[in-house]
Amino acid sequence: MEYGGEGNCPEEFEICLDTESYDELIVMMDEAGVEMDSEMLELQPLGDAEAVANFTWEILFLTPWELAYIALPMSVLAFYGLSIYAIFKWLQKKFN
Repeated sequence: MEYGGEGNCPEEFEICLDTESYDELIVMMDEAGVEMDSEMLELQPLGDAEAVANFTWEILFLTPWELAYIALPMSVLAFYGLSIYAIFKWLQKKFN
């Protein structure tokens, strides 16, 4: 039974959704990584292991443009970090 629209929801329900709103909610939950527990009917967040597995899976299938978009700033940061380290070591060696 569908309860679309305001005023058509039974009093015992806190929230009423029509089919379209429910489908949008399910899509948003999937994008946010939240799953509905069928026994408790409460929203359950992803576990740590599942989140790591999803992240690894997404990293494996990045497009070349996405990889370049990530790799370029990381290369610049690595260059800065290694330069600072090299200067520190050079100063340490000079004043030793």
